[in-house]
Amino acid sequence: MNGHELPSILPLYEADSTILLPRAQLPIILQRQEDQAILEYAFSEGHRLVGVIQANPEGGHFQKGCVGRIINFQDGPQIYLTLGGLCRFKITELLQDDFINKARVCYEEYEKDLEDMIVDPFVDRSRLLTLLKDYLEEQDIMANWEEINHASDDLILNSLSMACPFKPIEKQALLEISSLSERCDMMIALMEMARPRIKGKPVLLH
Repeated sequence: MNGHELPSILPLYEADSTILLPRAQLPIILQRQEDQAILEYAFSEGHRLVGVIQANPEGGHFQKGCVGRIINFQDGPQIYLTLGGLCRFKITELLQDDFINKARVCYEEYEKDLEDMIVDPFVDRSRLLTLLKDYLEEQDIMANWEEINHASDDLILNSLSMACPFKPIEKQALLEISSLSERCDMMIALMEMARPRIKGKPVLLH
């Protein structure tokens, strides 16, 4: 698949403090009627694709997000679905619709996202995993280390960027960053900054 095969118009799901990244999975519970309309649109268009964007705490939403394909769906009083991340995008135009938020989007900056796996020799995996173990213990977050040790750098970094309780602006920076090694460096910096806050100590900036 390449960027030209993805639809230029996407229904938008706006999430609070939540991002989606390529090759990672995002479980969602849909409760609002307008969110269910997004799902109906994605199925009616035949592509089963939804653009996930993050709400901006200062108002509105960020202009870059990630398109995900509906890979699991369970109907009921609440709708449970899982999105599989495909490719990041930039919103070029918001479109008027009476029922859902839609946008014209561009994928040109992020077509490498569509590769099966991204490899970056400059990812400092050992330092990342050492910090991650301490960070998760301090946050009381359980982790399956057997799976983590066998996962690719790409999957680890994308999943962590989505799962860790960083601030919205920090999550958005992790989404928009260009290379995997840069995302790794930012992840390491964020975890190092968070550790003194978790322990109730001031953060010292040099």
